[in-house]
Amino acid sequence: MKMIKTRAPMLIGGRDGDEKYYVLPAGATVYYDKSFSEGFSRYIVYFNHQGPIVGDEVPMEPKYQGSLVDPLWLSDVDADTLKEIFKRFPLSKKDVAAAIKANEITKDDLADIVRSMPD
Repeated sequence: MKMIKTRAPMLIGGRDGDEKYYVLPAGATVYYDKSFSEGFSRYIVYFNHQGPIVGDEVPMEPKYQGSLVDPLWLSDVDADTLKEIFKRFPLSKKDVAAAIKANEITKDDLADIVRSMPD
């Protein structure tokens, strides 16, 4: 299988367009599975988990013909997408401070950002 190590975090869309997003971290390895004529490709991600997973077993039904693939959507994160997400999930002062510290933004960088904001 062709393997790709992601360079940036990617958004994982929630179930059935529920407007919830999750993040696949940068550096995750995705494995190419299949391309579709509609213009998208499917990838596989493997996870390790210790202990039982809380959830419901999916029974194999005849309509699945012995196999069920139920993928979520994965997308790149761009500035416009982030703006839309932050409109639905506003950040607190504490959240912003944690993000700034985690990304090693300097006080000068922060001052430049504040100066560039509209009044």
